[in-house]
Amino acid sequence: MNEEFAVFSNKVVKYLNDATIVARLSHWNTRGSNFYESHLMFERIYNDLGELMDGLVEQLRACGFNPDFDLFKGPGISMEYYDCHSTAELTLDYLMALSGVIATYYAFCEKHKHDPRLVAVGNQLQTMSSVVLTDQYLLTSYLA
Repeated sequence: MNEEFAVFSNKVVKYLNDATIVARLSHWNTRGSNFYESHLMFERIYNDLGELMDGLVEQLRACGFNPDFDLFKGPGISMEYYDCHSTAELTLDYLMALSGVIATYYAFCEKHKHDPRLVAVGNQLQTMSSVVLTDQYLLTSYLA
């Protein structure tokens, strides 16, 4: 595979991992009057994202991608306040960034769909997009 494939693969794995970590930290640390509702929502989101990681990396490995452990260091953020609203906004920001990377990578796969390996990656990205958009909708509705 070419260099573009490696760049996109690294980005999507990094963004998916970061979004998963932020959702998990939000689950553990959220506080406030909507604690229980938020706690369950973040748990659903990090479970959704965690399930996507294995399938994605296995699909990318079939194409020759070897993930680097540096991709899994996490986003390196800290928050002063962990109220329900702030953690939901932060998680939504990470999901939106992930969604953008997925869309860009999917466009790359579509451009190179003559390669059946990239068709399979594109299919995986479509599945991911659907899950991430559902989670974004959940957070947006919560914040409204």
